[in-house]
Amino acid sequence: MNLQDICDLFYKRMDDERGTDSKRGFQLWELVSYANRAEREIARRLELLKDSDTIGYIDLSGSAGQIDSVSVTGVTITSGAVPWATSEATTAANLAVNITAYSSTPNYRAVSRGTLVIIKAVPQTGYPTTGYSLTATASGGMAAAVTNLTGLCRHVLSIGQRHLTLHEKVIRITRFKPYSQTRSLFLFTKEDMDASFPDWETEANGTVSHGVPDYESNEIIVRPPSSAIELIEQDVIRFPLADLSTSSMDGLPEIKSEHHETMVEKMMELAYRKNDVEVRDLTRATTHETQYEKMIEDWKREHIKRSHEKTTNLTPMGLM
Repeated sequence: MNLQDICDLFYKRMDDERGTDSKRGFQLWELVSYANRAEREIARRLELLKDSDTIGYIDLSGSAGQIDSVSVTGVTITSGAVPWATSEATTAANLAVNITAYSSTPNYRAVSRGTLVIIKAVPQTGYPTTGYSLTATASGGMAAAVTNLTGLCRHVLSIGQRHLTLHEKVIRITRFKPYSQTRSLFLFTKEDMDASFPDWETEANGTVSHGVPDYESNEIIVRPPSSAIELIEQDVIRFPLADLSTSSMDGLPEIKSEHHETMVEKMMELAYRKNDVEVRDLTRATTHETQYEKMIEDWKREHIKRSHEKTTNLTPMGLM
């Protein structure tokens, strides 16, 4: 479902379909805020959004013109201009195809989601030693708003640097690997580091071997500081990259469609908790909260089942 479908389903279940937006119990901007809160919470609790290579995204708008070019730290990653085609979403899809098909050094790929074009670094094709900086130019009535996601999946570590900033979208790091090494680093807490390496905070530059994440401060400390410029490839569980908006009702939540019903259930709970005498109903809010929690627990069990499915193409032991 897109955002409009989700809001329509909410209005139908709340029996709040009739009349103009100003006469409804819940205005559209409220529903979209509920939808964003629901998507973020579901993504966090079920750890749905896994990422390992995103460096930024482009949000397209307009009904004519073209995307002239897209670059990352001065390297062009498009083969040429991409003209507007039918809609913003179609244009975004065409731009993603162009970027993925084009070969650059370092190399990049892209995926589209509604009007967004999400740019991803292709592993082991080099990296910009000054960091990733996404830029895009457009003309003829087309606009391309760029968001760089520094610290989400990639860090460029300078010589002697000890602290790296994590992007605010990071929920949890699952893999932290230097480009030049064959294995990922150990992730420790400060308490574990103090117990195992008492002088770790004063060590001289060397080969990085550990990472110490601090999610409250949005940073990770490396041990020891690097003796060379180094790219860190980081796999994460994250929040949705961009909020849903009333200006793009055909926008899609980033979590999969199988979780959209759970979103609506959470939205209904939030709606009935609205501090408004005409709609506030804590009994109904509790009913929807209970159903929402049940759906979350059901999905947790389903995810455990999926993650433990056995490979089906293994050679039977008796035939070896």
